[in-house]
Amino acid sequence: MPGRMPKIRLSASLILPLFLLGCATERAMVSFSYAVNPTKGLPPGMKVITIEPANIGETTDPKWSELCVSILNSLVNESKSRFGTDVLVSDRRDADVTFDEADLRAAGMATETGQQGGRVLGAHGAIRSTINVKVDEKIGRQRTLSGLMLGGGGGHGFGGGATDIQTEEVETVTRTMVVQTEFKLLDTANNRVWDYSEPMTYRSTEATQASPIFGSSQTAAELTPEDEIIGALVERGARRFISRLMPTTIQVDAVVESSVNADCVRGVKMLRGTMYDTALANFKNALAEDSDDHQAAFGAGLACEAMGRYDEALRYYKQACVGAADPQYAEARDRLTEYGSRVRP
Repeated sequence: MPGRMPKIRLSASLILPLFLLGCATERAMVSFSYAVNPTKGLPPGMKVITIEPANIGETTDPKWSELCVSILNSLVNESKSRFGTDVLVSDRRDADVTFDEADLRAAGMATETGQQGGRVLGAHGAIRSTINVKVDEKIGRQRTLSGLMLGGGGGHGFGGGATDIQTEEVETVTRTMVVQTEFKLLDTANNRVWDYSEPMTYRSTEATQASPIFGSSQTAAELTPEDEIIGALVERGARRFISRLMPTTIQVDAVVESSVNADCVRGVKMLRGTMYDTALANFKNALAEDSDDHQAAFGAGLACEAMGRYDEALRYYKQACVGAADPQYAEARDRLTEYGSRVRP
């Protein structure tokens, strides 16, 4: 039968460990936030801005144009309410946006030939953005236990004898989502680009995982909804851009899983309880035993970042990246490289 293997005959005493695999690790969700100062800020006198619908690529659902506007709007209003940023988002339906042809070309946009330059009525600036989304799904296969037949040989149950192990292949799905964002703020006082955020690419890869014991085929429905992932990636790019212009909150949500090292396991438990000092001490013990324990290094980085020890956190994140090519490790390293020196006291 396709997808099946011949029976494998093992001592029954070796079967029990198969059921115990994966039970010696710990997993936790860690969440915290901090605020960062802008790198450039808004130009003098820019009190009202309008946010234009995002340009989208061929593979991008049109709904992301408006959702990008909503994300940017939310970030600006968050800065206004939390930090007192003196700026107002104008309803773009009340704004008539036109710019000089040369300036539009410099900003990566174009108009009809001969169109006259103009200004943004009712707004001092305009945010323009471009969003490209690509989703790729691949079907894979994973082998899982499909049956056990306990044999004789003088033993009973798991105490002895031989056992036939039957396995089969089941389907899995790996989905990779790539989001490219590009933003610019145009100053209507002089029809020039005040700030420009070069195209940034954000990636998320998620795969289904069937149980190794009596697992079944998995479908894309088992994965995180596409809109949730794409929205989070668009927000990362938008938040990075807005943080250049005004004080911004950086939200950290990370899933940390321990290695089998007992100190690393305890460290993850302490993270769950927001006992960051104790967690860090445990992760350091784990790293003293094995400097290549990338899970302990990542946990140590999260503990340090949560406590405001950003330089130390960055060192641990870099150590984790050396140990494993995990996108979450790279995201944490890049986050502190971008924001670590800008954290508000």
